[in-house]
Amino acid sequence: MTQRSIIGRALQQGNNNQLQSRDIDITQPAVDATITVSAEGATTANTRDCVVTLLDSEGVAIDYVEEIEVHMFLTADRLAYVVTGGSTGITLGAAGGGALLINVAKKAFYCTTEATGILDLDWLDTGTEAAFIGVRLPSGRYVMSTALTNA
Repeated sequence: MTQRSIIGRALQQGNNNQLQSRDIDITQPAVDATITVSAEGATTANTRDCVVTLLDSEGVAIDYVEEIEVHMFLTADRLAYVVTGGSTGITLGAAGGGALLINVAKKAFYCTTEATGILDLDWLDTGTEAAFIGVRLPSGRYVMSTALTNA
């Protein structure tokens, strides 16, 4: 491991390129994510299956539970939140895939992944409101999904 010093503090690089001090993570290994969105109704009518996979700096799925925030936006540039957030909003998918706590109904959620770094979500909308999933990583960086618009 590479030793560095910032203000007299011994720092090292962890196995996932995260910054550590005395083997305690100072930065989180989860620095990126992929969001895979199914076609409308792939498994259930008016529903899109959304799988979030957290990745380390090498593009490999993390192997621990991580807390993230999920926000529903009206635009991909995050200038506005969704108006209605779909019929029922975001729920945990059939595969389980983590935990979800609603912060603002249909718009903002606190989530934890499984130990595989995966969060399985479902988005149900019988209307046609455009929506984008924004995943806020521990670093504060956002990763956005493609548009979730049902016919």
